[in-house]
Amino acid sequence: MELFKKIALGLLTILILILVGGYIYFDQKFTPEKNYLTIKNESGNISITWLGKDKNVLLLPIHFKENPETYYLQFDTGSPYTMFYSDSVKDIKEIKITNDRAKADFLVGNTVISSDQFKIFKTENNDKTDSIKVIGTIGADILEDRKTILDFKENYIVLNVYKVPESFKNNLIDFKFKKRKIIIPGTLKNEERKFLYDSGTSAYELLTYKEEWQNLRSKNSKVKIEKAKSWNDVLTTYTTNCNQLINFKNKEVPIKEITYVKGFSNAQFSLMKFSGITGMLGNKIFLNNCILIDCPENKIGIYE
Repeated sequence: MELFKKIALGLLTILILILVGGYIYFDQKFTPEKNYLTIKNESGNISITWLGKDKNVLLLPIHFKENPETYYLQFDTGSPYTMFYSDSVKDIKEIKITNDRAKADFLVGNTVISSDQFKIFKTENNDKTDSIKVIGTIGADILEDRKTILDFKENYIVLNVYKVPESFKNNLIDFKFKKRKIIIPGTLKNEERKFLYDSGTSAYELLTYKEEWQNLRSKNSKVKIEKAKSWNDVLTTYTTNCNQLINFKNKEVPIKEITYVKGFSNAQFSLMKFSGITGMLGNKIFLNNCILIDCPENKIGIYE
């Protein structure tokens, strides 16, 4: 009996160590480094440029001082960092690259963004004939400790907002900005859920696990299968009809389509599962809304 107790205690100890080790691994793996951006001035209204017929990519125009060329960065709240694409910026003299880091300052509207630590994401050769020069990503670090307005109805974004507009005052709910991830609580099918807002999954309403996808999809609805590129990876998406509502406290947002993705890494899948997140919300679900993201106060507002 004593031997059995010792074995059971040993197994329990090992299990605890595995769980603690797993938590530490994920915590370290997905904890971003210190915010390296310096941000000055409110931007004013920045017009959104969309790529693709389904508004697949949300782009913001940027300019370098004394350079008349207009370049674009993808606005991706799923990325913890603002970064440049290696092949796209190698000939831009205003970006000084040393190894895998870059020094630059640029304008997004009236906002000045600068750093000597911009990450360089290695990309394949770009099509130089493309009229829209997409040279990098604006990540969630642009939101940290700041207020941001995303007005999809009027097609503009405002960065580094100084004062919350009166229209949002009665439309604010709590959210978490954890590890530069926007986690919004909501109710779906009478259950409290958590959703990750990822503007990089622009053309989708709700990306979720296969099990949730099967549970939430409309019965006998047709499935649309497509290939989608995420950074340098090619993923397969399965999209079908959905007839559900997410209630964000005082605002109901309909889900008309739901998608699951084959090809996510085990780490990405495990992180979402481990965090109890139902899925990722893309821009498509908010196209009829205006959103305020207030990171200093951990408040988010959604209204039509």
